[in-house]
Amino acid sequence: MTWISRWLVVTGLVWFSSLTLYGQEKIEREFRIKPGTVPEAAKDWLYEAFGSPRKVKWYVEETSGKSSYEAKFVFRGATHSVEFDLSGRIEDIEVQTTWEALPESTRESIGRYFNDTFKKYRIEKIQVQYTGAPEDLKDSVKNSDFVTATTRYEIEFYGENETSKQLWEGLFDENGNLLSRREIAIPSTNHLFF
Repeated sequence: MTWISRWLVVTGLVWFSSLTLYGQEKIEREFRIKPGTVPEAAKDWLYEAFGSPRKVKWYVEETSGKSSYEAKFVFRGATHSVEFDLSGRIEDIEVQTTWEALPESTRESIGRYFNDTFKKYRIEKIQVQYTGAPEDLKDSVKNSDFVTATTRYEIEFYGENETSKQLWEGLFDENGNLLSRREIAIPSTNHLFF
């Protein structure tokens, strides 16, 4: 077991044990890593699916007790994030998009949720999330057709109600129905930003 694998396991256990304290909070940290530390299976899948995307940046992502590898890059003019488990198996593909690019019926459904739940809201980021079998996802990328994939929308937004204003992450199905919502906990830092 490499040092990074041991570190990921220990870190994952620490984060997992803290879940009882945080409930439905999303606590996320990313660390940039060198491509040589990424499982070959992840790199092989990425380059078979996307060809040779330029300027791929690799990260270890820790999200609420779960660790994974993530490749970030621009492909066909859109920012992509491809997530792999610790063995290098594809988990999902996320593509940054805009509100206007969502299907109209999906926008209406998500808009109703926001209006019914919050006094005010502001969308910060929208990603289309594709999941499915590794070979199906690879074919979907090559053919630019995700009809066989499960499509969801991950939306980060500020929501304000009578008692609080908070940053949230909502996961919506392809019809705009809320599947889950988590409060995003912004980690404290010892660094000053100027």
